Amino acid sequence: MKKIFFILFVLPLLVVAQEQGIKFEHNTTWAKIKEKAKAENKHIFVDCFTTWCGPCTWMSENVFPQPEVGEFFNANYINLKLQFDETQKDSEDVKSWYAEAKRFAQDYEVKAYPTFLVFNPDGELVDKVIGGSQPDQFIARFKDALIPEKQFITSKKKFEADPQNLESAKQIFKIAADIYDFELANRAFNTILEKSSNEELLQEENLDGIVILAQEQPDSKAFELIYNNQTAFREFFNNKFRADVNDFLAYVLTQKEMQSKMSNGENIDYDALEKQLSAKYDKVNFSKSLTSMKLSNYLRNKDWKTFTSEYDKVVKSNANITAEELNEYAWQLFEECDDKEALKVALTWSKLAVEKNDTGYIIDTYANLLYKLGDAKNAIVWQEKAVANTTEDRRDELENTLDKMKKGIPTWE
Repeated sequence: MKKIFFILFVLPLLVVAQEQGIKFEHNTTWAKIKEKAKAENKHIFVDCFTTWCGPCTWMSENVFPQPEVGEFFNANYINLKLQFDETQKDSEDVKSWYAEAKRFAQDYEVKAYPTFLVFNPDGELVDKVIGGSQPDQFIARFKDALIPEKQFITSKKKFEADPQNLESAKQIFKIAADIYDFELANRAFNTILEKSSNEELLQEENLDGIVILAQEQPDSKAFELIYNNQTAFREFFNNKFRADVNDFLAYVLTQKEMQSKMSNGENIDYDALEKQLSAKYDKVNFSKSLTSMKLSNYLRNKDWKTFTSEYDKVVKSNANITAEELNEYAWQLFEECDDKEALKVALTWSKLAVEKNDTGYIIDTYANLLYKLGDAKNAIVWQEKAVANTTEDRRDELENTLDKMKKGIPTWE
């Protein structure tokens, strides 16, 4: 009875919460949606998602339900969620869209998720966006999608009508790179290259697109531009990604070479690969990138002994290693490893992380490692510090861990 009462009590609240967000159409057809859009003179917003896509779920749980998001989209769009994978749990409504989803994938080149498509009131595709964002950014992007001059299709048509027009090329370049239309992005970039000085080329408005294109196509002129102008890109990488431009170049080139070798069935000799790459690209230091890949390989194979030995060398040789990196590896060993010697090494990394940054979640890792190694008394002391130093949204989680420690219950799976 208590459970039934609870459901009856919260159900109206859930309905209110849903009504505040985006109202999606259900039990309908594409033809009916287009009819409704035309009758109400609204654009159509289509969320192309899959059930296995993490960012898709994040958008559904954190952005679509927001009142301000719902207010904007419900006023300006007819909204549809279109599932692109097929599962045994699918409802009849979802199943009725299977064929349409396949058509959308082909006709509108839906290759990544989430993809958001915008159609005008006549049912013509006018804009395309890949990837989610925070509510305010999301609203701003889809306000632009209502303005013909800012829509992808309009910009594309304008550029294709005059491929040598610099302003049209600039306008379509970033949009095309953002939605992974690299053929179009390359054509636009070639125009920008041809008609711009090096100084004009390296203006802030072009950098995002250049980096996206370079990452996907290391043989492109965009990659060559970054490679030959690393100083000009250093500040951009530091501010946007908190990363070094050298690490970006090393990662892209290493991935390219490794994919080629793996597709040919070759085993990766990391030392030989570093020599090969360094000889070919003498402006890039590959040491950090290849070390990271070696470590990832050891982790993937659960070779804890080799991993802890190799990563411990990195820790001892790098005074600037971050608390966050130390904590990430220490926590992974806590969760997945039962080798006590490896866990003892992870404990030294965790202790160093706490010395660098004594926030709750980092102390929590240290306490959990102590506990898994059998030192319950000190683990409880440190977990109490973790609870005291954490943020409000994580306090319940850390208190639950503390309670398990006091009861002698494992805190790991």
